Amino acid sequence: MATYGVVNTANCKFTKDGNIVSGKYYDGSAYAQIENGNLVMLDGLVSASTNREIFKVIKPAALTSIGVGIVCTPEVIYSEELKSSGALDQFVNPADHPITVGMLAAGDFVDITDACITCINDDDDIPSVGNYVTITNASTKWTEKTALGGTEALYGKIINRYIYNGTKYMNTVHVLKAN
Repeated sequence: MATYGVVNTANCKFTKDGNIVSGKYYDGSAYAQIENGNLVMLDGLVSASTNREIFKVIKPAALTSIGVGIVCTPEVIYSEELKSSGALDQFVNPADHPITVGMLAAGDFVDITDACITCINDDDDIPSVGNYVTITNASTKWTEKTALGGTEALYGKIINRYIYNGTKYMNTVHVLKAN
């Protein structure tokens, strides 16, 4: 069974101030599935004439992209077996279905699983506390870096790593800059 990204946004401003949008993820050729905890960029309305509430969302185009948010759709798990095991990592947002996108703000704390991060290519391929994560072009995953280049429109620092559900790790990211 595939393992997908899990996100906890309890300590994000958008959960209180409502800076949330609905979108459909478009991968460049068609509407596609996407995992929670990934980053997407707003790219206009799906249909301005018939629906003014659902945005087309795409992969961030560059480090300097603005209008980037985090996919955080409430998980709906129909299998009672999966529900009882707390298997949120078995949930993926289906293609051509509306998703929830939270617009991050500086000062937010967001927890994401390793599946949401493209790690530095080192010996262990595990995100490290103290490293930065940021957007990158042509990917919805956060990208781990030891240092920033100075042009990133959105980035955070991994400040904690803890075990979630007994087998998976969550990384607490303190968002330092957001757009």
